[in-house]
Amino acid sequence: MSACAPSEGAAKISEKVLLDWAAKIGAAARNEDVRPAQLENLIASLDAIQGREALLATAAFALRQAQRLGIGRTTARLANQALLDLYEKGGDKDEARKMLGFAKWVYEALAGFRPRTRPEQLTLEELLKQLAGGR
Repeated sequence: MSACAPSEGAAKISEKVLLDWAAKIGAAARNEDVRPAQLENLIASLDAIQGREALLATAAFALRQAQRLGIGRTTARLANQALLDLYEKGGDKDEARKMLGFAKWVYEALAGFRPRTRPEQLTLEELLKQLAGGR
């Protein structure tokens, strides 16, 4: 078994869960004018620690960055909640990396657009409907 493979018996995290967290984090980052490099730094921070504990370290890193930079507090809080959720459900670094990568895609897609729904309440489906002009 490879070091990145989920452990025996670990639950696979639903891709919908990953996508919905990504929508929340990406929308919050856009609303707070977080720099794209900060999202990239979150993704890179997953490699600072071996194993699943990297999710916890990345959650702490997100909170530290928001405090240090004075912006992105909602983004950091949502990233923290998402990473804790993934960790508690048995998620691994690959799933966290996928979620944060999707969050960066959402962030990039929202240039010049502000969702009508608060980021905490968004799902990817709702966000896509808003982007399409529907409700």
